[in-house]
Amino acid sequence: MAFSSIRARLAQLFGFGKRPKTVIPKSRAQAYYRSYEGGVMGNLVRAIESKQPVTFFYKDKWQPEGTPGALGQRVGNPHAIWRGTNGRTYLHLYVDPQSATATGGLPGWRTFLVNRIQGVSVLELGSSFFGRPVRFVTAPGWNPSWYRRVGQPIKLLE
Repeated sequence: MAFSSIRARLAQLFGFGKRPKTVIPKSRAQAYYRSYEGGVMGNLVRAIESKQPVTFFYKDKWQPEGTPGALGQRVGNPHAIWRGTNGRTYLHLYVDPQSATATGGLPGWRTFLVNRIQGVSVLELGSSFFGRPVRFVTAPGWNPSWYRRVGQPIKLLE
């Protein structure tokens, strides 16, 4: 008993132990990459409605035009699309631990401008044992009332 306690303390001290779960499939055989009608917005709305993760490329505003790698791939669970008071359309995504990020600290909430998003694909993760589709779990800190205070909600996770 004492051994497991010391072991757990050492694992925590050196950063071992529980890691955030990922929604990124380990192989293409584990998920279907789908695109629906309606372009970027159509795919994002469909992903929120069906609680499916998405993958897309996001244009980094800090990179000069034409820089290789300026488009970074993002993967995560979309929870909301809203139009801010400034007229811009935003996506709120709970970003996957394996997604590209310059700020670190994944998993976590990220806000993206929809006009900088390209190549959206919905990751359909298949179905469970009883035939129901596998869906992502609502992320910690989800607060649907916040979007009404900062703008006009277009699509919120139900």
